[in-house]
Amino acid sequence: MPTPFTIADWDSGRLQINTEFADILRSNGLTTFESLMRYSGGEVAKHLIAERPTTRIELQGPHGPIVCYLKRHAPAKLKEYLKPLIRLRWPRIGAQPEWAAILDFHEVGIPTMTPVAWGRQGRESLLVTLAIDGCEKLSDWMQRTPRPTTPEQIGTTRRIIRDVAEVVRKMHHAGLHHQDLYAGHILLPYDASRGIHILDLGRVRRVRSLGLIWIVKDLAQLHYSANWFTAADRLRFLKIYLGRPLQAADRTLIRRILRKAASIRQHSRKHGFR
Repeated sequence: MPTPFTIADWDSGRLQINTEFADILRSNGLTTFESLMRYSGGEVAKHLIAERPTTRIELQGPHGPIVCYLKRHAPAKLKEYLKPLIRLRWPRIGAQPEWAAILDFHEVGIPTMTPVAWGRQGRESLLVTLAIDGCEKLSDWMQRTPRPTTPEQIGTTRRIIRDVAEVVRKMHHAGLHHQDLYAGHILLPYDASRGIHILDLGRVRRVRSLGLIWIVKDLAQLHYSANWFTAADRLRFLKIYLGRPLQAADRTLIRRILRKAASIRQHSRKHGFR
């Protein structure tokens, strides 16, 4: 299935844009890599890593302003190249892997960010995506929601479990593994008919046949971060993810997920994370 976007090259190939946003980019004077990379407006939305700040920007369009996120990648440090090579993996540096992953997700019908533009010049790169309205992070939902007691609340919880399990299953069946599948990277729409959105795709890889090690890693990250949910909730999730009742042979998978989640917890505590 092809992506629903038409992509065009600008600035002698230094910039690729989703043509749906061509007029807006032109009217805001953002037609080159340099104009986006040195953009001085907006407000910082995320700056966990010094080399990859994300800025929330407002662009004036024909029907009013639109909100986008501009993620700029400074030249990566040497360790960003060496760490994957030591593990016999090719480094995934800059904005291009996330741009490619966004297109892959749309290709297989998994809701995620809408691509606006990406560009690269030398060792610098950038990514622009459209803001997603009407949603909240699964992590925020867990923080504000008490344990369900009414049939309606129980139904909402089970719907969320079902929706997350189905989208993760679809992702894995398409050969996509996230590698950063924490509750903070899952968006729940206020309108349930819109579907779950998956964010932060910079580490996503797509392979022809997804190995169990990558499946376990994604499921363990989700297990670790979704600590609001009960053991029964987690078993319900796994049954939906597998598309069948649990069997005795699934104990091995469950043990591997639990071991990996424990390893993530230990690593997080060591480095001062929650």
